[in-house]
Order: sequence, then structure tokens, then C-alpha cells
Amino acid sequence: MATAKGHAEQRAGMTMMRLKAGLLSCSGLMLCGAGIGFCGTPAFGATAAETTEKATKSAKATQPAAQAAQTAKNAQSVKTAQSSDENDMPASVEKLLVQGQRHKNATTDGTGSYVVKAVSMTKMLLRLDEIPQSVSVVSRQQMQDQNLTTVDQALKQVPGLNVNLYGDGTAGFTSRGYAVQPQFDGVPSSGGMSFSQQFDLAIYDRLEVLRGPDGMFQGSAPPGGSVNFVRKHALDTYRAQGDFSGGSWDTFHADADVTGPLTGNKKVTGRFVLAGGDRNYFYKDAHDTRWTAYADIDVHITDKTTLSVSATGQKNDTTRFMGLPMAASGADLHLARNSFVGANWGKTSNPMYEFDGELEHEFGAGWRGKLTGRHRETDSSMHYTYLNSVVTPQKTGNFVVARYEGREIYDGADMYFTGPVHLLNRKHDLLIGANYDSDLLYDGGASASWRTTPGLSNLDIFSPVISDTIRPDITTRYREPTQQYGVYGSARIQLMPSLDLLLGGRLSFYQYKYKNLSTNSPYIVSQKNGAVPTPYLGLVWHIVPDVAAYVSFTDTFQPQSAYSHTGRLKPVLGQQIEGGFKGSFFHRNLSVTLAGYHILERNKSMEDQDGSSTCGLSGTSTCYHAAGKVRSQGVEFEMLGRLLTGWDISLGYTFNDNKILQDDSGLAGLAYTPNSPRHLFKLWTHYRFAAPEVTRNVWSIGAGVDAQSSTFGTNRVVRQGAYAVASAQVGYQWRPELNMTFTVNNLSNTRYYQRLGNVYYYNYYGEPRSFMASVQSNF
Repeated sequence: MATAKGHAEQRAGMTMMRLKAGLLSCSGLMLCGAGIGFCGTPAFGATAAETTEKATKSAKATQPAAQAAQTAKNAQSVKTAQSSDENDMPASVEKLLVQGQRHKNATTDGTGSYVVKAVSMTKMLLRLDEIPQSVSVVSRQQMQDQNLTTVDQALKQVPGLNVNLYGDGTAGFTSRGYAVQPQFDGVPSSGGMSFSQQFDLAIYDRLEVLRGPDGMFQGSAPPGGSVNFVRKHALDTYRAQGDFSGGSWDTFHADADVTGPLTGNKKVTGRFVLAGGDRNYFYKDAHDTRWTAYADIDVHITDKTTLSVSATGQKNDTTRFMGLPMAASGADLHLARNSFVGANWGKTSNPMYEFDGELEHEFGAGWRGKLTGRHRETDSSMHYTYLNSVVTPQKTGNFVVARYEGREIYDGADMYFTGPVHLLNRKHDLLIGANYDSDLLYDGGASASWRTTPGLSNLDIFSPVISDTIRPDITTRYREPTQQYGVYGSARIQLMPSLDLLLGGRLSFYQYKYKNLSTNSPYIVSQKNGAVPTPYLGLVWHIVPDVAAYVSFTDTFQPQSAYSHTGRLKPVLGQQIEGGFKGSFFHRNLSVTLAGYHILERNKSMEDQDGSSTCGLSGTSTCYHAAGKVRSQGVEFEMLGRLLTGWDISLGYTFNDNKILQDDSGLAGLAYTPNSPRHLFKLWTHYRFAAPEVTRNVWSIGAGVDAQSSTFGTNRVVRQGAYAVASAQVGYQWRPELNMTFTVNNLSNTRYYQRLGNVYYYNYYGEPRSFMASVQSNF
């Protein structure tokens, strides 16, 4: 059984595109090349842990038909064109000229589209059909249409991603049976994703999600992939917008966003975002309040050099709810959905502060460089109770009081140079870079068990009388620095006008050590790996201009944070192969992907089935063992974009078969990952009953369905069958600057568990039917 310490260890340029006059085609996007930075393999990861700019509004939402036809024609011929225009790359994906729109960026905010022109997590500014891996984007428009305000809400919309809430404002995120790791404007981080508080979604332009290994840039990364959080940047025109929403269980959220030039010559621009939320939950005694403030200043030093600095702060106070119990057999106790088990004074507080900086320069001839750095501090304070025994027929049980205090400091930097070279009458693209990631954790935890503390046994699970003065003394504290850095390089070699070879690799260096601050003992180096290669190979063939076939191979390496009875587990080694097809249709307004993948890993950690918690630094953490071989394979399908004028869709289907192939504890042949359904279906569609230029008295409708097959919890006896949840929305745009929506979630009031744990805790019901009204205004 995990204690507070155990839970902690488990968390384990603004320059225009210099195009020749009159050239506005998809070639502008293809000039950037199709580098393979996205394709690396994970160098490291903690597998024990379940683990922007805004554009001004476009005059039109779609291209004229004639221009779209010319766009397709240019896209076919651009690969053999050797004019000087090939080298006129944008300074970054944030400054791309959106085709058909006179704006200086390709960000999603203001485009009115779910589809992106390129993604920035690849460094080389690739279109989706140039990337031989599965990549999805949650755009600002989709966030607005669905009233998404939190990171977990947004990632729930991504095909293949499983989001499991933890009752304290945090969540676990997995893909293909593995955890995913974060990037922040392209800077990798070994922590800050699963089991961590997230900033309000109002500060982001989009979330870029790559499924499958991303070790080329990420370094420490499980095979599940990565999420790149792309912040909003300042605009050079004044704009303000605000949103307000309110709904069931006294749920309220509001945000305000103001941007524009700070100097008359527009050399300095700024943006300020303020967001806040206050809510109760459908279960009793739980409340959450949080505020987020974000400020960004962009200084255009020259036409080719831009410096951007930003600061973000967030404060939250959240009731910590450890979930509901199950019967000893794992069967559902059929408790009321509003049930709260434990003392109602359980709280968690996680104030966060982050500072970011970017320096970007365009050298000419298509070459550019970028240096990005970030610093984040998070303080964590938890004091809560959880059930620690099987519930009796009288609904009584034994409890534990847990306490945790920690401070986590993240520092990261990424620098790269990229541009084209011409050889043998063809254009190729090169990328070289390096990054650094540091995660410094100060933490300590303690617990008081019913076995040793009077008054914690045989209590009513729904209203236990537990004094909040029971505060276990934290007698042992640790300092745990994790550092990793690496150099990477990649090339896209044009073998033929329609065939690209992508190759690259990374050398990674990793070290994790810890020190017992209570005894002031010397550091113990628990993990150290040097010059670990993670090669990558990929091939992309454009069968026709708008349809591509691809295949890629990645090698994986991942240190583990899990402990056995004899010490920390050895690193995971493995490989992944992925192949599929990608298409762009309706003038690149609709993106379609079909992918198949196969991942094979050795030395994968698995939780001991006896539930022992005598491992880790403190001897109170969950114990794991190496599983031998684990395999994950499956198929993914995604459709994203605009089917017809006014009709947007986000559709995904995932089949994932993860299985233990070899294990010494009798688990061979069983599925490996809890809360990871074999079948996962997600649909959201939105229709606006008017042409884009009509902005008064316009109705809209939306609908969504999420469905999945059966799953099991962290204890395999805890299971549930398949379920589906539907939502519906109606909207009305009264005038250009005012839009209103009314949404109903869980239309059929389906009863289900959104996450399964063990027989004691971590079982959470999904929300019952709920209602939400929202008002969005722009000025």
C-alpha cells in the first residue's frame, strides 16, 4: 500500500516569411523541411510513476478555390524547385504565414480551425504528413468550442490518450500503455506531467501530442510519447477577450486575455492572461479554488531577432479525495456517486511559478537558431486520510493519516540550429541541437496507521471522526536531483521528389542520486548512464501530393524509478516500429491518419501483487519487480479538421493490446497496463449554421461520444465493463464579439468509474449528468 512518500515517488522570428511577391502556397510550409527530430527514441524515463501567440481574426476561414488549387499544385512541385524562395524559411513555426491569411503566424488561435499548418515540437516545422509518427494537436478553436479549461479535459480529446484523475486536481496520462512526458515550448522535462498540477489552459495556444517514443528531443521519455505545451505570445495589434462559464455543483471559471503593442513602433509587444476557477464536486465535501496569472513580453530587437520573456504563477487549494473502496473480491460496492470516504479536512496545496525565455534569430538562406530556457518551482503540501482495510458489511474500516511536504525545482534549456542544404540538385534539411533538463526534489512524508494510532480503526467510512491534529512527524527528508542532457542531430534526405529518408540520433547522459538530509549522509548515486545512443530511421513516401505512406524505427532506453526489495530496478530496453498512412484533404482543412505500431520492452517494472510497501528510499513505498518482456501493439485512426464549411470534427479510434510476455510471478499472458482499454473511441463534432463571414445571429450545435472497452485497476481483481458517455451543445453567436453556449455532459447519466485502483482506494466515479453555460467575448 502506497504511503504519502510512495505516492510522491510514483509521480515520478516575429518576422514575416520572406516570400517573393505573390507566392502564397503550401510551399511556404514545405520550405521548412521535414527533419526527424520528432522521431527519436526515449533515452530515459521513470516507469514506476503512473507516471503563442494569438492571431488576429482572419477575414475568411477558408482559402478561395482558385488559390487552394494553386496551393496543391505548388505543393507538388516545391520539392524540385531550386529558386531562392526555397531558403526563405520563416523564423519559426510561431511566425509562419498562414496560407490565405495576412497574419504573421501559424498558431491556432484566431484561425478558426482545428487543423494546424505545422507543429513546433519537431524543430524543423513539419506538416503532419511529413512526420512518420502519430501526432495530434488540440487547437485553441477546439478548446473554445468544447469549453475546455484544464489540461486533463484537453488531453481527453486526443486519440489514444488515457486520462485518469486522482481526486486532487492532478491526473495520470498514458498512451499505448505507457506514461507520457511533457515539453514546454520544446524544452523537455523529466517531471511535471502525471501526478502534477497543471497551469490553466487559458495560457496555451495549443497542445501538440506525439504518441510513441520521443527520445530525440525528450531524453527521459517513456514510449508513450510527449505533450508539447505551446504558450501564447503577444500580438502586434490590440485585442482583448474574456470567457465566463458556470454550471453544475457551483462550478465557475473565468479568464481574461489582453494583448497588443507596448511601444509606438511595435518593437515591444505584450500579453497578459488572468484565469480563475472555483468549484465543488459531485461528491461530497470536496472543493477546488485556483488562480493563474501569465505575462509575456516580446522584444523585436531586429527584423530577424526576437527575444521573448514570460512569467506564470498559479495557486490552488484542493480537497484531497483518495477515492472509493471496492469489495474484497474486487466487486463494485454500488456506493452512491456522491459518496466521500475519509475525513473532509484533507487538503493539498501546490503553488507554482515559472519563468521562460526565448531568443530566436534568422541567419538567412533559410537557416535559423533558437535558444529556449525555463525555470519552474512547485511547492507541495498534503495532509489527508485514506482507507486501509476491506470495508465491512456495516460500512466501517481502518484508516491511515498521511502527510507530505515537497519542493520541486525544474530547470531546462534547449538550443538548436536548422536549415536547408542543396546537394545533387535536391534540397535536404539539417538539424543539430542540444538540451538540458534538471529536476531537483526536496521531499519527505510520513503516515500514522490504524495499527499504531488509536482512534483510526473501525470507523464509519463515510463520516469517520478523525482529528486534523493527527499530523505524523516527518522525520526523514531527501534531496533528489535528477539531471540529464544530450546532443541530437537529424537530416531529411530527399531521395526522390516524393520520397524522403529521415535519419538521426541522440547521445544522452543521465544521473539520479539522492541524499538523506535528516542524517546528512553522502549522496548515493542510484542511476548513472553516459553516452547512451538512441538512433532513429524513417521513410516518408508521398504517393500523391496529399497522401503519404510512412514507416519508422526507434530504439528505446529508459531508467526506472521503481524499487524492488533489493534496490532500484535496471533500465528498460526496447524497440518500436510504426507505419501507416496520412492524408490531407479539402485544401488541407482535414487531416486523416491511420497508423500501426509494435513496441517490445525488457526489464519493465511491475507492482508486486502482494501489495507490499517496504521498498524505496524510506522503506515505505510500493514494491516492484522486473517483468521480463512486455509488448504493446495496436492500430490508431484519427480524423481532424473541417469536413464542410462550418462543420468541424475530431474523431479517433485506438486499438491497443499490451501484454506481459515473460514474467517470473505467473502474470505472463496478462495485460500489463491498468486503466488502459483495448478499444478507445472519441468523437467531437461541431456545426455552425452560417458562412464564416456571417457573425450575427448564428446558431451552432455540437455533440460528442467517448466510449471504451473493459478495464482493470492497479489491483487486477478490480474491474469494470465497457461504457459510453455522450454530450451535446447548442450555441448562439449574437454579434461578432459575443458568443454563448449551453452544454450537457453525460446525457444518459451513465454510471461508470473513470479510474480504477485497488480494493481500498483510487476508484473514482465519472461525473453524472451535468450542465454548463458559457459566454465568450472578443474585442
